[in-house]
Amino acid sequence: MERSNRPTNITSALEALSPWLNNPRRTVIKIEGFVAAAVGLLFLQLILGSFRRRTSNSFIHGGLWLAYTLLPLLITYTLGLMQSSPIKIGLYPVWGLSLFMLAGGANSITAYDIDDNKKWLRRFFVLLQCYLYMFLLLSLFIPTRGWFGKPEVHFQPYRQPNYILFVGLTTTAVGITLFANRTGLIASFMVNYSGDSKRVADYMKDQAITRGDSQEFDPVSMKGCKYPVYWRGPVRTRRGGSYRFKLADEDVATVEMIWEKCNEDMFTSPGVSSRIKGACLSFALSHLLRRRFFGMDCSEASLPETRQFVLEGLLSENNSDQYTEAFRVIEVELGFLYDCFYTKYASIFQLENFFFITTALKIIFTFSIVLALLYKSPTILTRNPIIEVDTETIDIVITVVILGIFLSVEILQSILYLGTEWAMVSLACYHVTESACHGYIPFALRKACEFLFKLPLFSNWQNSIGQYSVIEGSNVSAFLLNLTAFVHRLVKLFLGKGSHFVRLPDIVKDEIVSSLKSNSEGHLTNGKVSLQRNGVLEQFSWALQNETQTDNMLIWHIATDYCSIAACEEEDVFVWHIATDSAQEGQKQLSSHQYREVATTLSRYCAYLMSKIPELLPGNFVDTKFAFDQAMYEAREALGTKRRNREGLLSAIDRSREEEEEDTIFTKGLKLGTMLESIEDSFLRWKLMAEFWAETILYIAPSDNVKAHMERLAQGGEFLTHIWALLTHAGILTRPVEPARGEDIA
Repeated sequence: MERSNRPTNITSALEALSPWLNNPRRTVIKIEGFVAAAVGLLFLQLILGSFRRRTSNSFIHGGLWLAYTLLPLLITYTLGLMQSSPIKIGLYPVWGLSLFMLAGGANSITAYDIDDNKKWLRRFFVLLQCYLYMFLLLSLFIPTRGWFGKPEVHFQPYRQPNYILFVGLTTTAVGITLFANRTGLIASFMVNYSGDSKRVADYMKDQAITRGDSQEFDPVSMKGCKYPVYWRGPVRTRRGGSYRFKLADEDVATVEMIWEKCNEDMFTSPGVSSRIKGACLSFALSHLLRRRFFGMDCSEASLPETRQFVLEGLLSENNSDQYTEAFRVIEVELGFLYDCFYTKYASIFQLENFFFITTALKIIFTFSIVLALLYKSPTILTRNPIIEVDTETIDIVITVVILGIFLSVEILQSILYLGTEWAMVSLACYHVTESACHGYIPFALRKACEFLFKLPLFSNWQNSIGQYSVIEGSNVSAFLLNLTAFVHRLVKLFLGKGSHFVRLPDIVKDEIVSSLKSNSEGHLTNGKVSLQRNGVLEQFSWALQNETQTDNMLIWHIATDYCSIAACEEEDVFVWHIATDSAQEGQKQLSSHQYREVATTLSRYCAYLMSKIPELLPGNFVDTKFAFDQAMYEAREALGTKRRNREGLLSAIDRSREEEEEDTIFTKGLKLGTMLESIEDSFLRWKLMAEFWAETILYIAPSDNVKAHMERLAQGGEFLTHIWALLTHAGILTRPVEPARGEDIA
């Protein structure tokens, strides 16, 4: 009798010592809420993660960071609370399984920033911790007196619904553990693994050495293009057990092979073949660009075929969409790189069969658990001294909803993967290799991919660029300038007139490509060629001979803003009559308006880069940011509370002349603006500035700070990164040394 009353006495003691236990149901509700919150964070992470690369909205990125940070903490805390709390309910193992699935990475996001990938061992430890908690929770279904005691009751597994549920939970937990360790962890490990990039670098070096003048290369049909798309991993040599780390021709599926074998006859839907070819080309280019992340050489940069590939292939004028398709290839390429650094799509691509098998098993077992719960709620079989809370109908409903959301996330992620360019590349590699070396894709999956390929394209970036104006951004009161840096950023974000985003006009891309093609040799200059071509180099050469390129851009930016403000005031008093003028004059005015749009857009984009992302620009980013802040201060001092119009800007110049002060960057910019305004023909004036800024954006694009570019991919992307990638594939990796101050550049 004493032994039978022992659990009751312990329960009474616990209730007497801890009033917190007077309402055990409250603890169950709290844990249930934590589980629901974790599933909600997973769903939020899935939704926000899909928009991450397509927007720079701070609320979306902030919400994603919050979900990414809180989810693992909430999972481990809830699992620990369920295991340590003396209050138990039969649904704990089911809730624990849901949390364990979340910890294994039901979502595709593996890192919020690049440095998170270095913490893959910490993520592995979290998984082990969750596995331990899961094992302890599953022990509730074992009818034992202790860890190794004999059963207190006669146990017949085939008559115990709980035992069937226990087996299902255990099997599912094992599958999820394998999936988590082989996809999420491998994805983080692959970011820091340079072996594949080393193989690509060595392969391209061998191709550069063996390529002869007699080898035919057609940049339009991609004949002779040996860029690797897919290759087999380390291959054992025939003579021994060593590995061959260098890629051989028989190991590689190249762009030439895919463009030759992937024809429209392979697919029932028109246009699928061309999309797959474009995706494979982007995938191959992403391999070449990723080498620079590890500081490896681009051996093909010096070859004439490399520049020919871009100028006559990607930027071919035979394309009906002109240069849109070329930037589309670069956009998809950067999308592949984003997935390599921030999602597990790259590891899914390598383990495709395993991914679909484990996903199917998770769905089947989760659905079976839902049916088991609807049939009969589980009960705790252990006889440990605990307080058991009865399972209510609302608990079953909430649990089914939680598992249903998890099923939805798993199914949605599989569908999203099948609709990505990764699936296109996988399908193409399967057809080219005609073997299972990459992974067998069943006929049903190929049909599913083909159906998803017909849907509207998912954008890989926001297709907008930041804009900032030194003149407009300087219109901030002195009181606001004395606030802390954080408050100042908020003020500029919500109240400031300087920073905003605009849709990237296609005319801007056309002007940049025209500037690149006009200099086929690839020797970049900081505006000298455009000024020389327009016959004004001698007149404006002084504006290119400053200490740094940042000073040059600031002076020309202020001048461009001045001309834009003056042009707006002229338009207020002068109405164009294009309809009544001659057709030639009307076309000239239209072209002038387009050149003005190009000049002002690129000018304000460069100011945005100097203000927000100076690490992407030439020189030390601290010096760049300091020079920009100094120009902002000079603008505020010169203009004060004056209106930001032509009259106010001219008065600032007059004041500087009266005080006989040394010209600052701001006053130099205003003086340059008045000189440009003196060009009576507005068409020539804006044509000059548009060509100058197109040449300048090409000049500042080359960079070795690959990490900064990759980090911007997770924040909406930057147009400068697209230009940087395009120049890299054209073999333009560096820029010439800037001319010293006072040096003759003519």
